[in-house]
Amino acid sequence: MDDLGKTIDVMDLGEAAVCGGQGDVSACAGAKRRGRPRAFDPDLVLEQVLEIFWIRGFAATSLDDISEATGVSRPSLNATFGDKEALYLKAMARYRSEINAKLDQVLTCTGNGDTLQAIILRYFDVMIRSYTGETDDCLGCAFMCTALNEAPSHESILGVLQNTIDEFDHRFEAFFTQAQAYGHIGANQDPKVLSQMVTSLTSSLAVRARAGASRADLQKIVEATAAFLF
Repeated sequence: MDDLGKTIDVMDLGEAAVCGGQGDVSACAGAKRRGRPRAFDPDLVLEQVLEIFWIRGFAATSLDDISEATGVSRPSLNATFGDKEALYLKAMARYRSEINAKLDQVLTCTGNGDTLQAIILRYFDVMIRSYTGETDDCLGCAFMCTALNEAPSHESILGVLQNTIDEFDHRFEAFFTQAQAYGHIGANQDPKVLSQMVTSLTSSLAVRARAGASRADLQKIVEATAAFLF
């Protein structure tokens, strides 16, 4: 039989030829579709990636750096998370999710047994602890301090940066509106303006932390501002 005949015979055999003519053809095909199991924990890798971007920034971090630090090959990183920009955005989304979960626990106003100043101080305590970390590195906000430089040249990062600022503004505007209903702030105070002041102070603390300010320094700023506003 010539080569063409051999090719036609193999094509006619279909999946049986793929499985070597042995066992259950459908089971064999399913096994090929499943492929090899993933050899790493994506959540753990994202946690490591977040730390790398947080310390080094987006531009100064390469996929080779990430691969070396996580022990995951570049093809595996790309297959699981996408390119470097997609990986960065996923790591920052993880960071935002963690911060939001902590804020949900402290940023509530019920009108009973708590003062507005105490609530605000608890909020800033969460942020300061996040900014200063547990290492000797000047960290600041993982997202704000790394996204600002990249936003002008990366549309996706710009979009998420704007969304993050808007999210904080809306969260605090709703919080202060509720606080106003309970009588914690006067009717002449604008919840929107107060929210912008708090989020602006939050951003300032992030920059100061990145520049090396200590936790004690940041707390003094917060305490003085909270006492003045509330």
